[in-house]
Amino acid sequence: MARFIKGIHGSYQGKVGSIVGSSWRGIDYVRSLPKKSSKAASEDQMAQRMKFGMTTSFLKSIKDVLMLGFSDSKQRNKTGYNVAFQQFINNAFVGSYPNFTIDYAAVKIASGGLASLVGLQTVEAFPKVLSLSWDPIGNRFNAFDDDQVLVLLYDQADNLFFAYEGATRLDKTMDITLPDSYTGKTIVGWTFNIHRDGVTTSGSQYLGEFVLT
Repeated sequence: MARFIKGIHGSYQGKVGSIVGSSWRGIDYVRSLPKKSSKAASEDQMAQRMKFGMTTSFLKSIKDVLMLGFSDSKQRNKTGYNVAFQQFINNAFVGSYPNFTIDYAAVKIASGGLASLVGLQTVEAFPKVLSLSWDPIGNRFNAFDDDQVLVLLYDQADNLFFAYEGATRLDKTMDITLPDSYTGKTIVGWTFNIHRDGVTTSGSQYLGEFVLT
């Protein structure tokens, strides 16, 4: 790969013969097309491709949440989504190829220096009502009364995510009412806290897996 210094005609993007022009973070560059291989992919390669596809499918619809959740833990030029993607593909799979499944307890949707909720519990208090409770313990360093609580719920059957807000660390409870159509569905959840600066977050906490009555 080579950097492209703009000339009188500027830079270009796309394929020209065996050369591809592109741009990343404002840097223009050119590279040659990869050579096609007639060699069959190994099982390790196929396993990695399967993990990559499953990770993309799972995370693509919550990219904005992940960009926020990992906003204060970026690594060099990686975005929050990139960090979340790497964490997922390295830690969230159980089983062997081609029978991979996702370990939801190992999924992280946030990472940061803000304190997590203390004594967190989640129950279905009423039919289709998930009730979160925690101890409203704060301090002036990394656990503030007005830290926002964000809850992310995942519908396994339909591969859908829903985000809920509206509570603070000081509130000590949060109730989430789901529609009647969710009766009998399996829901997975996570939560994390967001500082008033909109950047600093806590690490995510796994709420568990619930079959709604």
